[in-house]
Amino acid sequence: MFNFDSIRNMEDLLAKKTAMLASCNEEKIVLLGGSSVLYGFNTDEIQRRLGKPTFNAGVNVGLGFRYLLDHVEPHLKPGDQVLLPLEFNQYTNPIYYVFGFGIDTFVHREYWKNRRKYRQKWKLLLISLKHARSSATPEKLARRKVATLTETGCYLGLDTQLRDPATLKAIPFPETFQETDTMKEIAAFMTRCQANQIRVTLLPPVFYAREVNTAYLEKLYAYFGETISPELFRLEASEVYDSVYHANQAGQMRVTNRLIEQLEEPQNRKELNQI
Repeated sequence: MFNFDSIRNMEDLLAKKTAMLASCNEEKIVLLGGSSVLYGFNTDEIQRRLGKPTFNAGVNVGLGFRYLLDHVEPHLKPGDQVLLPLEFNQYTNPIYYVFGFGIDTFVHREYWKNRRKYRQKWKLLLISLKHARSSATPEKLARRKVATLTETGCYLGLDTQLRDPATLKAIPFPETFQETDTMKEIAAFMTRCQANQIRVTLLPPVFYAREVNTAYLEKLYAYFGETISPELFRLEASEVYDSVYHANQAGQMRVTNRLIEQLEEPQNRKELNQI
C-alpha cells in the first residue's frame, strides 16, 4: 500500500507557511529549516516575548534547501531577521531533494516541468515510494494528527515521548569536511540577504545525538565565518519526541527559552555558545 499523505502534508505545510509570510507587512523574524525547526521552536512564545511577528518556516530537511527558498525567499523584506538552525544533513543533501521531488511528481504532477532540478531521479523515485509505503502504517497516520499547528507555524502539544532515543539511528556525519553545492547555496542566500538589508544568523539545529563529529562541525561553521557551538540546542534523551531532530514539549520549551535569551541579549551569544 502506498500512501502519499505524508508528502501532501509537507506541501500543505509549505503552502500555509508561505501564506503566513506573504500576509505580514511588518518587519519579522523567520526561522528557516527542516522539521527540527518545526518541532523545536515555539514561535508563538518567541513572538509573545519579543513583541515582533515571528514565523516558523520549518517543514522537512528532505525538501532540499533551494526548494524551500523558492517558496520562502520572495516573501523576505528589508528589515527582516532570518534564523537558520539548519539540520546537519541539510548541508550535505542536494539543493533539490527527495520530498521536493515527491511533491513535484506525486502532488503537483509537474515532474516533467521540474525534472532538470533533480539528480539521480530513479533513486529519488525509489526513496519516495519507500517513504509512501512506510508512512502508511497506522502508527504514523495517527501521529500526524496529534500535533497542533499554530498561527505562527510551529507544532505544539507534543508532551509525550514516542520513541526511545536509544533505538534511533545516529545522525550521519561526514568523516572529513568537503564543500557541497548546498553550502554554496546557503552562502549565496546569506550574501543576497545582506545586500537586501535582511539579517541572517546561522545556528545549530535542535537535535539529539550520542556522538557528534566535532572536527567536521568546526570546519563547517568556519566555512560560513561562524564560531557556533553545535551543543547550543542539543536535546537530552528525555526531550526527544520521535526523531533525532524532533523535540517534545519539554525540549521545545527549553531550547525556545535559550533562543529567546540569545535574541534578547546579543552580547550573551558568545557565552551561550561556550558550553
